[in-house]
Amino acid sequence: MLKKKELGSNLNERLFVLIGIIVFILLFGTVGFSLTKGVSIKEGFIITIEVLAFSYHGEFEGTSKLIKVFIALFGVIFFWLALWESFDIAIESHILKRFGEGRMAKQIQGLRNHYIICGGGRVGYHIAELLRQNGKKSVIIEKDEFLINQLKKKGFLVFEGDALEEETLKEVNIKSARSLITVLPESEKNILVILTAKELNTKLEVFARSNKEEYVKKMKKAGAHYVVTPEISCAQEIMDLCNNKK
Repeated sequence: MLKKKELGSNLNERLFVLIGIIVFILLFGTVGFSLTKGVSIKEGFIITIEVLAFSYHGEFEGTSKLIKVFIALFGVIFFWLALWESFDIAIESHILKRFGEGRMAKQIQGLRNHYIICGGGRVGYHIAELLRQNGKKSVIIEKDEFLINQLKKKGFLVFEGDALEEETLKEVNIKSARSLITVLPESEKNILVILTAKELNTKLEVFARSNKEEYVKKMKKAGAHYVVTPEISCAQEIMDLCNNKK
């Protein structure tokens, strides 16, 4: 039985071939009629479409007649079959997508003792990757569609939503989670996430990212156990390297 990824790949290959057939027929008719009837490319394209739709009533002579016969006999069949098949593939792809979303939702609902990562940017992605390498279960909360698609392609569990909303945190089983890692770009939003999360699960271990040193105390007061400030951590690491060389 084909897996979902294999099915998706087959659909893409089929769609590529079908589009190629459609483009070839349109180009063949457009260029052919343009040269043999002495008309513009635009008019050649219009004649091709009208021939495919059986609505052209103009005269054909010599080579243009042969092109018309070819398109009428073979082009019409292949064109409309390819077009119909393309619609069929589009519907099939939509069904597969819905199936994938439903499957992922069930996986998220079944998570226990897992890590919740708020923010699917570069930091969130690397954290999820490291957790996966260590055999830890995690789910990423993200609302940017582009990031969501990229993360799903890499095989991560992703919940589309706003981490600041209580309902979103409930959907990713925060009451059964082991830890919450909030790495949103804005420190203020991370504080709000911490406050909301701790209300839902007081035993939750919380890791947070702060872009400003003055927010560290506020985050810990809100309930964060560990707060990392990237700029300070980077500066400290560089100084440690410098000191080790002396």
